[in-house]
Amino acid sequence: MNSDLAIFGGSPVRTKKFPAYKFIGEDEKREVDRVLDSGILSRYLGCWHEDFLGGPEVQSFEKEWAEYFGVKHAIAVNSATSGLQAAVGAAHVGPGDEVIVTPYSMCISATAPLLYGAIPVFAEVEKDLFCLDAESVESKITDKTKAIIIVDLFGQPYDADKINAIAKKHNLIVIEDCAQAPGAKYKNRYAGTLGDMGVYSLNYHKHIHTGEGGVVVTNDDDFANRLRLIRNHAEAVVEEKGDTDLVNMLGFNFRMTEIQAAIGRVQLRKLKDLVDKRVANCNYLASQLSSLAGI
Repeated sequence: MNSDLAIFGGSPVRTKKFPAYKFIGEDEKREVDRVLDSGILSRYLGCWHEDFLGGPEVQSFEKEWAEYFGVKHAIAVNSATSGLQAAVGAAHVGPGDEVIVTPYSMCISATAPLLYGAIPVFAEVEKDLFCLDAESVESKITDKTKAIIIVDLFGQPYDADKINAIAKKHNLIVIEDCAQAPGAKYKNRYAGTLGDMGVYSLNYHKHIHTGEGGVVVTNDDDFANRLRLIRNHAEAVVEEKGDTDLVNMLGFNFRMTEIQAAIGRVQLRKLKDLVDKRVANCNYLASQLSSLAGI
C-alpha cells in the first residue's frame, strides 16, 4: 500500500464525501408551512403601522433573540453582510473617517467602511486567538478614527476588557462581528454583546441558519433606531409619527422575510445543543490528534 498522503498520489482513506449534517428538521418545516398558510411572507410598511418594523415572525424572532442574549435590541436583517454595513452606518461613520479593522476575516469586515466613504485601517492580530491585538489597535488610532470592527474568529471572543478600554479612552465605537461565535462567552457575557453593536450570521455554514440572514444587537437606543431605519430604505417612521424628513440618511433593503424568521425561531432553540456538539467534536479531535508526532 502506498504510504504517501493522498495529495501526493497515495490512496485516500475516504472515496466519498462526508455526509452533511441536517440542520433543518420537522419543526422548521412545520413553521414554514404555517407561514405559507398565513399568506404573509414579508411585511414592512412605509408609513406608521405595527408592521413597519416587520411582520409577526420577524418581530417575535427579534424579541426572542434579544431575550436569549440578554440585550435590549435585536434587529433582524437578510445577512450578516447587511448587518455589518448597517452597523457602520448606525455608528455615524462617514466620508474621511477611519475604521480600524482586521486583515484576517471575511472581506466585508474590512470593506463595510468603504461603502460610507470611510477608510479601513488594518491592525495586527493576536498570535493565539487571531482577534485584533489591543496594542496594535491603539497604535493605529488617529484623530480621524471613528470605530473599530473586531471579529470573533473561530469561535473565540476578542479581549473585550483591553479593546473596550481603548475604545472608551478614545471615544470610539466597537462593532463586534461574531458570525463565527454565537453562544461563545467572555467572562459570562455572550459574544456579540461585548461591544456597542454585535452582528450575528445566519448563513447556512453557521451554527444555526435560515439559509441567509443575520441579526444585529445593541443596548443603545439611538443605534437601534438607526439600524431599523437603514434596514428599511431609511424611511423615517419608527414611532407613531415620522421624523421631520421622510429620508434623512442612506438606507437599503436589508429586510428579513417571515419564512426566514420562522426558521430562525426554531433554530435559536437549538443553538445551545449545537454549540455543545461542536465543542464535544473539537475536544475529541484534539484528544486524538495530540498523540500524533508533529502536531
